[in-house]
Amino acid sequence: MLSISTISITHQAYGQLLGICREAMPQEACGILAGTPAAPEIPAIVTQAYVITNVHEDPVRSFRFDPAEWVSAYFDIQKNRQSLVGFFHSHPNSSAIPSKRDWLGLPVSDDGISYWIVSMPGSSAADVRPYRLYKQTFRPLALMLT
Repeated sequence: MLSISTISITHQAYGQLLGICREAMPQEACGILAGTPAAPEIPAIVTQAYVITNVHEDPVRSFRFDPAEWVSAYFDIQKNRQSLVGFFHSHPNSSAIPSKRDWLGLPVSDDGISYWIVSMPGSSAADVRPYRLYKQTFRPLALMLT
């Protein structure tokens, strides 16, 4: 049976993810996560984070992927024999809980792709939360650092 309640990320990819989100402050960062997809009894493993420029008209409160960069990053993933494991964006001033605006920025699907939110309010530590979209509901995933 597919383990859909847990996802793993390498320490290197976790550092990339946090760095991308910090660098974008005070705007929302966004991008994709590549790695090894889930298999029966084995959670997906994120091994690399790709930044994609946020082209939303109000990038402090919302995000939208730059279409050309999204296509380029997806082809890089395939060229490197990786799989698309997830999408991410940051909430610079709010919690890592999906908002109504998140539905507008993410390519929404129920195909097993994870959705990550990185909350970085003020000087507090980052709160990284992965979710899985299931029947149009974001379900939290347990996060494991590997």
